[in-house]
Amino acid sequence: MLKKFQILGYSAGVPTQNRGVTCIMISTTQFDIMMDCGEGSYLRWQKAGYKWKNLNYIFITHMHPDHVGGLIPLLFYRKIQGIKSSLKLIGPPNLKTYLMNSFQHLGMDYNENIECINISEKMNFQLNAIIKIYAMEMVHKIPCWGYSLKDKNKKLVFITDTRKNNNAIQLAKNADVLIHESTYDNNKQEKAHEHFHTTEIQAMEIADMANVKRLILTHFSPRLTDEKVKKWTWKGLPCVVFDERQII
Repeated sequence: MLKKFQILGYSAGVPTQNRGVTCIMISTTQFDIMMDCGEGSYLRWQKAGYKWKNLNYIFITHMHPDHVGGLIPLLFYRKIQGIKSSLKLIGPPNLKTYLMNSFQHLGMDYNENIECINISEKMNFQLNAIIKIYAMEMVHKIPCWGYSLKDKNKKLVFITDTRKNNNAIQLAKNADVLIHESTYDNNKQEKAHEHFHTTEIQAMEIADMANVKRLILTHFSPRLTDEKVKKWTWKGLPCVVFDERQII
């Protein structure tokens, strides 16, 4: 069953001294799931107290470095620490090629306990007998997918990077928690559109149309200060939780 989530990195594009780039952990009663693995994710994951034995799945939304730049280092550290448990990587069609090429250049073997799933070929499936995965393609500069995780009681949706679009609304429909990017504030709508991103108001409109229960915003431009984003609320609740662990 879905239990908690934690945003380990919430900076868009580049990390800052205080913000890492995108990485989100979702904990279930049986295992942990990582969503995206930007640069530096391993140290933030380790500092937050997560364990290799529980990390069974890593989902990648798209191949931009602020979402996948920490994956090869994490897999390298996993290898040199002798971790033998199985790990499934789910992401864009070129994810496996990226991994195999990187391993070849680094002198690493493609470990047989790592399985890579092309999300474009398998957009609906189950992680186990309980949690169902649904994916839909978003609107970004390169192919990008949003993910829905659902058990019999709860639904969590993670969407980044994208312009506001109907797939986002459909994927998020009736979610208990929608974690959505908000790279720009609403006075920069044109810039958001130009760079294939979303503003906080556009994300709130998606949450309204999808009838979600709770909206969490992430993936903030470094120009957006903590003080500014802390003021964002939706349905009377804060939209920004930074890296505090949250119950789903």
